[in-house]
Amino acid sequence: MGRDISAFSGPRTPKESEAQACAELAYQVFFSDRFPDFLSGASTWPMVLREQALQDTFAMFDGDKPVSLIHRFERDAIVHGCKIRIGFVGFVCTHPNYRGHGLASTILAATMNRFRENDVDFVCISGDRAMYRRAGARPVGGRSEFIVNPENVGKLRPKVDSVSTRTANLSDAELLAEIYDHEPIRFIRPLSDYEIVLKYRHCVGQECEFILAQDGTASAYLLATTPQTRDGKAFRVVFEYAGDRQLVLSAIWSLAHETELKVMVEGDDVLGRMLEEIGIERVPTKKPGTIAVIDFAKTMRKLLPFFASRLPATITKSLDFAFGNERYVAWCEDGILEIDGVTNMVWTLLGAPPNETITNVRVSGSMRELYERCLPIPLPSLEMNMI
Repeated sequence: MGRDISAFSGPRTPKESEAQACAELAYQVFFSDRFPDFLSGASTWPMVLREQALQDTFAMFDGDKPVSLIHRFERDAIVHGCKIRIGFVGFVCTHPNYRGHGLASTILAATMNRFRENDVDFVCISGDRAMYRRAGARPVGGRSEFIVNPENVGKLRPKVDSVSTRTANLSDAELLAEIYDHEPIRFIRPLSDYEIVLKYRHCVGQECEFILAQDGTASAYLLATTPQTRDGKAFRVVFEYAGDRQLVLSAIWSLAHETELKVMVEGDDVLGRMLEEIGIERVPTKKPGTIAVIDFAKTMRKLLPFFASRLPATITKSLDFAFGNERYVAWCEDGILEIDGVTNMVWTLLGAPPNETITNVRVSGSMRELYERCLPIPLPSLEMNMI
């Protein structure tokens, strides 16, 4: 029989004097079978090594010993001119001797409350567990993959005469940030995000690198894994790209001569259409981890300028939102959108995973235009910032 949670203290932010004990807990749970020390393991998920990492941690304690913890942080994002806020959750761990007491669930609840206090809209959690589902997180779609390999690379035929590609280094952090900052769907990242990924050459647990493509004044980049081998075949995954899409295509063309590329494309980004036009198949897939929606009505109101850019003013001038008891509603003067259930709401807003169907959605009148023209909401690629 488990101990009552009142026997533990927290959740709270660890003190500086407790940082080493927290690192030892994470090391034991995640890395002890593969890495010689905490830093070696944590560097494969480098966002947990940010300067603010300890301040962005909640932990439960048995006396003065941390026995369960969760790391979080937040980034603002721009979606076609609208600012939203996305939280990240990772390093969810409990000492093996203390599992089954509800410690991690307690910390996760506190973490989600902190996100509410901080006006976060979507929370990306690195994983899919029952505990995350109870907090409202679901796998979501809204993403496609394209396989480009030495066999089909000839279809690309990009204009490459003046294009040069190279692996970026730490001195290129400002250039990478400048390229990314022109994206219509992007995170507002501090320069340190690029620096830490360049320094440790990892994100989402995989070795990766930035590939810069330039042709005079224009620049672009790919964030891709280094070459890997599976079933005797070499491959790389392109998590993120930014900049001139013709240059992005040229960089893909260059890499795909050497190894198969799995290129991840978010939403209806023009790169996906470019790849389709030359005969590369689009395969719907999931975003990494699971994503929760914190406050349906508040987030939809933040996105009103985005909706207004795609809908007649007669719709958006009277548009409003509400939710309660897993009923989510948007309405205007001559139409209504009603969604029943957390899963259906998350999938309506962010896209259903492949082979899943959204149900219990009723749409009438002008709200059908919002449903068809504006949803799912596009999000930027998540991998670089995941923990």
